[in-house]
Amino acid sequence: MSEHEKHAWASLIASTLIWAFFAMRMTDGGWVVDVSARHMLWTYVATTVLMIVSHSIIAALLAARRAGGALKDERDAVIEARADRIEGYVLVVVINVLVVHALADAAFGGHALPRVDLASLPTLVFVLISALFGSHIVKQAAIIWQYRA
Repeated sequence: MSEHEKHAWASLIASTLIWAFFAMRMTDGGWVVDVSARHMLWTYVATTVLMIVSHSIIAALLAARRAGGALKDERDAVIEARADRIEGYVLVVVINVLVVHALADAAFGGHALPRVDLASLPTLVFVLISALFGSHIVKQAAIIWQYRA
């Protein structure tokens, strides 16, 4: 297994666990709860710090185990570029779905369909940060999938 693939696996696991921490702080029983702005700010800062620290530890551990040589070769660079492109596509699709949802909800209010209240700040913060996590997790999964294919 290459260093790049090891990093992708570790990042996938760490990012999923950190998103679970974020979701635990923002939801209750699967629903986003109305929390204060201070709580959201603390959660956002803690999540950011956890991502920085965990990925720094991953990079340090992989660098300590590396026996010299290049970190990434041409194949790794191509795989990274494809995964970046997939990550971008996922993020664009999710943001567009949110925009269409917000516009449709405003245009066709009072419908009986389930809705996500994007006017609520906690819900908006949760959805946007979850979209970032989701696209990052998809990127790591795409890297792993390309190594396995």
